[in-house]
Parts: sequence; C-alpha cells; structure tokens
Amino acid sequence: MQVNFGPYLIKTHELDGKLTVQVFSDLGKVVIRDEKNSGDDFPNAIHFEIENSNTKPESKGLKKYVFGEYSFILGINNSGELALFHSINLSARRKKIDNTDTINLALLKEPQSF
Repeated sequence: MQVNFGPYLIKTHELDGKLTVQVFSDLGKVVIRDEKNSGDDFPNAIHFEIENSNTKPESKGLKKYVFGEYSFILGINNSGELALFHSINLSARRKKIDNTDTINLALLKEPQSF
C-alpha cells in the first residue's frame, strides 16, 4: 500500500507478521533522523528527514492510518520532518533494505516501555 503525505511517499507491506514501512520523496533521499539528538519526549515517534534538500516541506497536521491490525499517525513538523507515531503495543526496529532506511513494526504480546 502507498500513501502520499505532503512531499513524502510512504510504502508499506506486511510480511511474516510485521509491517514494513519505507519513506521516499521526489525532493531527495529520505533518512531516519537520529532520535538521540531529538528534543522530543515521545518514545513512540520516528522522524524522517530529506537529506540535502533546498526545499523544506510545509508542516501538515496529524492523520491516522490503519493497515489491518497496525495503525500509526503521520504529521509533518515545522522543520519539514515527517513524524510517524506508532502504538506502544508495537515494537519498532530500524534496518536498511536496498540502501533505504526502513522501519519494521511488529505487534507485542505485552506493551513494552522503551
């Protein structure tokens, strides 16, 4: 499934009980921002940014998306970063697929704090 959200294209597919999420943009390569340098206090937020882009995406309000048992909320902050907020009932793991930052979301049997 594909979702257009501002200048971002979010591609998702489910495989082996996990939801894989990749984010792309015509404005440049999209990478996952290092959350260690973040001022956010949201343990369930993942931020994507466009590398070396001269164009900053406009902010955009929050919108919820549901894919079967999985749901997450997307928004674009004032810095032009795409924020993906996922349920605390999901485990999120970062990896690279074809040199693209990717998030795997998997349902937890019991909620886990990070």
